[in-house]
Amino acid sequence: MNKEIFKKYPRNFRRGFELLEKGKIERGTRRIEKSVESGFKAGIIFLDLFKHSANATDAIDLFQTEYEQDFAKAALELGIKYYDGIDRKQSYSDSVRFFLESARAGGIEACNYIGSMREKGEGLPLDSTKAFEWYERGAERGDKVAKYNYGRVLYSGEGGYKDTDEAVDYWYASAKDGYLPAVYKVGEIFELGLTVPVRPEKAYQWYLKAATDGYEPAYQKVGLFLYEGKGIEANIEQSIEWFGKIEGEVSSDVALKMGKIYLLGVGIEKNLDKAKKYLEQAVHADYSEAIFLMGKLHEETNNNDFMELYQKAADRGFAEAQEALANYYLKQADYHGVEMLKKAALNGSADAMVLMAKRFEIGEGVEKNVKTAVDYYRKAAEKGNLEAQYQYASICLAGEWIERDKYSAGDYFKKSAEAGHPRACYILGLLHEKGETYWSDKDKAYEWFLKAAEKGVPGAMFKTAVYLENGVKVEKNLSEALRWYRQASSAGYAKAAFNLAVMFETGLGCEADPEKSIEQYEVAANGGIAEAMNNLGNLYHQGKGIKSDPQEAFKWYTRADDAGYMLGAYNLGVMWYFGETGEKNLKKAYFNFKKAADKNYPQAQYNLAGMILYGEGVEENKKAAMELFRKSAENGFASAWISLAEFYTTGEIVEKDVEKAIEYLNLASDHGLGEADYLLSKIHETEVGYLDPVKQAQCLSRSVSRGYQVEDAETV
Repeated sequence: MNKEIFKKYPRNFRRGFELLEKGKIERGTRRIEKSVESGFKAGIIFLDLFKHSANATDAIDLFQTEYEQDFAKAALELGIKYYDGIDRKQSYSDSVRFFLESARAGGIEACNYIGSMREKGEGLPLDSTKAFEWYERGAERGDKVAKYNYGRVLYSGEGGYKDTDEAVDYWYASAKDGYLPAVYKVGEIFELGLTVPVRPEKAYQWYLKAATDGYEPAYQKVGLFLYEGKGIEANIEQSIEWFGKIEGEVSSDVALKMGKIYLLGVGIEKNLDKAKKYLEQAVHADYSEAIFLMGKLHEETNNNDFMELYQKAADRGFAEAQEALANYYLKQADYHGVEMLKKAALNGSADAMVLMAKRFEIGEGVEKNVKTAVDYYRKAAEKGNLEAQYQYASICLAGEWIERDKYSAGDYFKKSAEAGHPRACYILGLLHEKGETYWSDKDKAYEWFLKAAEKGVPGAMFKTAVYLENGVKVEKNLSEALRWYRQASSAGYAKAAFNLAVMFETGLGCEADPEKSIEQYEVAANGGIAEAMNNLGNLYHQGKGIKSDPQEAFKWYTRADDAGYMLGAYNLGVMWYFGETGEKNLKKAYFNFKKAADKNYPQAQYNLAGMILYGEGVEENKKAAMELFRKSAENGFASAWISLAEFYTTGEIVEKDVEKAIEYLNLASDHGLGEADYLLSKIHETEVGYLDPVKQAQCLSRSVSRGYQVEDAETV
């Protein structure tokens, strides 16, 4: 006992203590009570300590070291001890007495305790209004727990006054002070949208804060949000970690999720024993999904009552159970399967809607009805089903079954692509590339092509390679282009095989390799690429990198011609004209040149004109030949200008017109033909009115520099 401090106490308190020391309990207690009546409230604390101590000296020592300095705090602590029965027999009446003393002395936390005891009727008459008033008093004094409880009663209106906005404000204030139930409650505010818009991501952040600080009810919320991908990317493993922190029995909702996780092996190794344990709890709570999942468990463990469980869940309208029954019946060729599938679709199963859509699309088990198919696809798409979004977008874009709606198509392709549908990524790339639905945007197009390529879409691999090969909105990278062409070709994409063949033929981005080129051209040709057939013919015809083989060339040119490729027809004409297959046949040459000429191939027009001019395989007709030379020239074959010039130089078919001849020869010269320069030199050397030794020398010199040698040239 600190005797110096003891001297400061009131006389009645000191005298009472001395009497208590001498064992005069009644008289000593009365003197201390008088000191309390005189205003020395701390005497109440001492009397309680004396009551629970071995002697008066121990009581005063404890009083001086722990309780003397702050009466409000001391009274609060003793109130809590009586309330919880710590070191004392539990007594709500004694607890209330000390809480009231603490509150009267300005104690903050005591107000909340009194409010709680009023609300529960513990040691005080049950009175919601009085509880509300005490909570308010504690909240105004800054107690974080009272703020929470005051908000709670404000929200419920049980204290006679309801104000949701003010309740939320007090919950926020309590959470800001770190009271974990309030932190959890703010999570609920954002999850449920109480006075604020629903914000799952904000709800998750608050729940996570409460959980991280050890508030167990938040473990379940964090686990559920992670499981469902609500407000955060789904993560089953982390979800299980939080569920595992829950001590004792989990809630039925969590039991359902845990049972499903262990049954299906979602993010964790399957464990049928654990699945059964959790699902039994959820079934006991009467969850329809749990009944269905228990059916799956029984089916997997060869328990014959699984159909009864499926039926029970299906009868309650659980769509997945109806879908499971439908699949079972359909496997048995039982017409009940389609009816059950309809029920599942009606009850909101997007997967069932897609299956029904496909049935109505082709008339399988139902009468064909594309309008109904479209409705099913649309409804499933609205529910977020990726396949349905892709199919409905395709329908909107095609405009065959419904009025074309390219904007809805774009929206649904985008939704499906963003959720990871491979083909939707590819189509979205095409839409951006073509500027259909969206403005043309090659950057976006490449971005989506690359995503689809990485997901294994051959067409997207091809497009990615094209962009890389040509440096379209991406740095040119031939080795990467080659890699993507290879992958697309291996997946059977003919266009990729063709481009790959060209790279091997020309040595673009790789070492030239005729054998690999032929190999890829054959893949492309067998995939219907007519140009590949023709190119194969060229390789065998020219013996480029391989041994020349006219018969093999003829075979591939024929296939190209049969596929409608004009160069195939032209090249067959060349082979028939020169007899490269072992037989010269001018009629067949004429026939094939004409096929290519009719498709406006200028060299075929030129060759055909030559045959008509000289009557090779056809009756001679110089006027018809001249018109074909004109068509060939206008279509860009420069040698035809020379032939036309010769007609005007000689005046054989048309009236002689040297000026016209010079005009046509200049056109041919502009295309770099030395023969045209040579003929111009002859005009300036021999034609009266056009004699010009300087021009003659210039033209002759130009023809020589261009490698022209005077010789009898054949038409072909």
